[in-house]
Amino acid sequence: MKNYDVLIIGGGASGLTCAISAKRKNKNLNIAILEHNNKIGKKLLATGNGRCNLTNMNMRKNNFHGSFKIDTVLERYSPNKLIEFFDSMGLVCKAEENGLVYPFSKQASAVLEILKLECNRLGIDIICEECVKNIKKSGKGFTVISNNTYNCKKVVLCCGGKASPECGGSGAGLDLAKNLGHKIVTTTPSLCPVEVFDKNIKSLKGVRASATVTLFDGNTEIHSEVGEVQFTDTALSGICIFNLCSYIKNCIEPNIKVSMLNISFNELLTTLKNRRNIFKNDSAENLLIGYFNSKIAVYFLKQSKIELTKKAKDISDLELKQLANIILNWNFKCKKPTDFKKAQVMAGGVFGNEINENTMESKIVKGLYLCGELIDINGDCGGYNLHFAFSSGIIAGENL
Repeated sequence: MKNYDVLIIGGGASGLTCAISAKRKNKNLNIAILEHNNKIGKKLLATGNGRCNLTNMNMRKNNFHGSFKIDTVLERYSPNKLIEFFDSMGLVCKAEENGLVYPFSKQASAVLEILKLECNRLGIDIICEECVKNIKKSGKGFTVISNNTYNCKKVVLCCGGKASPECGGSGAGLDLAKNLGHKIVTTTPSLCPVEVFDKNIKSLKGVRASATVTLFDGNTEIHSEVGEVQFTDTALSGICIFNLCSYIKNCIEPNIKVSMLNISFNELLTTLKNRRNIFKNDSAENLLIGYFNSKIAVYFLKQSKIELTKKAKDISDLELKQLANIILNWNFKCKKPTDFKKAQVMAGGVFGNEINENTMESKIVKGLYLCGELIDINGDCGGYNLHFAFSSGIIAGENL
């Protein structure tokens, strides 16, 4: 039986900052981090394509989705204050023109190493390969049952969510919270590719295109994003698509419109007629050359039932109208994301109203704290989720 003042379950972004914050405030606290992987910070190393997008200078509460009240966390830990926190440990950060903040080295490993060094300096125990099976309230404290049994005065759940199972993501933390009396909001993958019902999309695999993407539920417009769409053999991908995921889960008939042109139908039809004249003696396949990626151009022509070998001059006005309509109304009926393997974060989680946003302490169980992805709050792509993980961990640590 091992005794601690505080046990932090999970050695990821929120768990590490929580431990550091708590120990800085009270050096006498005896703190241990229990991590089920053989190393801490596995998911942290994979963030930002290995570069670790720490935060975003354009932080707003409408970049977040879920039942947890994010306002207090953002007020107490702005991007600048979070940068100061890392600066105090020796990590140099740099904000790019688009607001994304990275370590100056552009290496996620540098962020993890800085956090590990600070934990070592403060005397925080890090115990890996400890799979917590149960947490029981015991008198004024808790008994934590893992490979070993621990007693502690306070527990912090920083277990992360189901996303990225190859990095250790699972639903274990949700089960622990549920067993302690917390309500769990249905979980879904977020910030991930969206599969579509279109067998012909495989011809576009590997293509990237700038576009405005708009999510509809039936005929009702839900949300729009601008960015680069990436096509796979079965799905739409890219940051702009990722940011639609938080809205798709609530749709009954989700479909995504991809708009690559911002012109009227008549303007496009006039343009196509002019191009028909320019390429009159060439094959129809050349009609959209230089206008769209060649694979997208062929896709549009095939969807319009225009034979690629037909002379451009032989394309009828009706066929051009069909082509213009397909280009301007490029819609994909889509599936709701279900695969956590391809997701960057988890939507859903522990019901936000059951957590004190000022302290991150449970309103259900005194002495229990919850941080990071485990909570029903998820951010857009661009450093928002890491900002919440780090900040919620720091706030919990300040209140232990």
